[in-house]
Amino acid sequence: MTSAHGSQRLFGFAPLSATSKLHTALGGRRLGPLGLASLALCGACGLDEDPHTSEISSELSVASFVTSSCTTAVVIGLSRQIANEIGCMNPSSLTRFSAGSGITITSNAVLPYLAANAKSDLQAVGNVRVNSAFRTIAQQYLLLQWHDRGRCGIRAAAPVGRSNHESGRAVDLANWSARVGAMANHRWSHDVPGDPVHFDHLSSADIRGRDVLAFQRLWNRNHPGDKIATDGDYGPATEARLKKSPATGFATGASCTPRVRAADLVAADGPDRIAPGQTAHYTLTLANDTDVDWPATTTLRIADGNASELYDAATWTSSVELGAIGVAVPAGTQGVVDIDIAAPSVATPTPIATQLALVDGTTQLGTLDFAVTVTPDGDANTSADADDESDVDVSGGCSAGGSAGWLALAPALLALRRRRR
Repeated sequence: MTSAHGSQRLFGFAPLSATSKLHTALGGRRLGPLGLASLALCGACGLDEDPHTSEISSELSVASFVTSSCTTAVVIGLSRQIANEIGCMNPSSLTRFSAGSGITITSNAVLPYLAANAKSDLQAVGNVRVNSAFRTIAQQYLLLQWHDRGRCGIRAAAPVGRSNHESGRAVDLANWSARVGAMANHRWSHDVPGDPVHFDHLSSADIRGRDVLAFQRLWNRNHPGDKIATDGDYGPATEARLKKSPATGFATGASCTPRVRAADLVAADGPDRIAPGQTAHYTLTLANDTDVDWPATTTLRIADGNASELYDAATWTSSVELGAIGVAVPAGTQGVVDIDIAAPSVATPTPIATQLALVDGTTQLGTLDFAVTVTPDGDANTSADADDESDVDVSGGCSAGGSAGWLALAPALLALRRRRR
């Protein structure tokens, strides 16, 4: 049975972690130095002859991470599809930004989308370290679940569909104290009580609700026999479908987005922050959306060829090469790779972003962006979004249209509410 991106579903195993599922299905073997298991290898599998055994899918759901992770990077593939679908509905709503041009991304959990003028003004500020930008309902669902369970250091979380980070005009900055003046000079407000890392670009439209609508459209496109209302309201029917949606994204994504033939990191399960000297483990789900199969001899390397600060001598081939992937990943499928990194010694919080390259011989097959923050008080069980101390729920509705939104037009009506701690 084929799932998103052509990966194969596994049948007949009790629920396990993503990695142990694959290793069990493939005889418990470590496949190559990086521990890569191609999700296309099983075919129909038939690993259990009992037809009544429950189906276990290699395609992990959003809800599967409620108790097993502390990073919203596990749903980054689905979240990117939602952001792209918003762009299809209204091309002026969101635009993607990248590291560089004065912007540093501090973890794999950052979804790099903002309103177009918010992006331009953030680039104009320069020297900003972004902990969080636009969030989707998939990310907000996990944050709320973690908050309500006392997990992952989440001190506050707005209801799904109501977070100011779902507005498309909010960012959290790691180096907020050094950039307050520059942010103000470029139309970024810093006025949410008790939330020093948070900034809002109030001259941009507030698009809360569009991420809900985008998800509903994606669900219906991929489930024509189980359609839900496309009303932009986050109700029980939408939540039920979100919980069982594939974290790495649907088989069919945004309606207007042409296929980008590239490698893609669609999930990264590992800490957003680590302490100096700590070794951290990551399970990365890679989508081969190119037209070329990745052979087993493909290696994962540091793209610029410079020795990495994250070099782990115990598991890497060298300071510039993590190792061979060990199994082939055909075009149009996904593979899971386990890597370890070692944090360097630092005295202050230090984001380290690196680009990884998939290389076969002398041919570069694709690149992947990876980011983590090394901090003296790093806690592998704390989400990068935990810094958002007062995730705002604005009562009374908001504008999802092309205007600046009622938040900008009627500031006297603001009712900032902190969820229970």
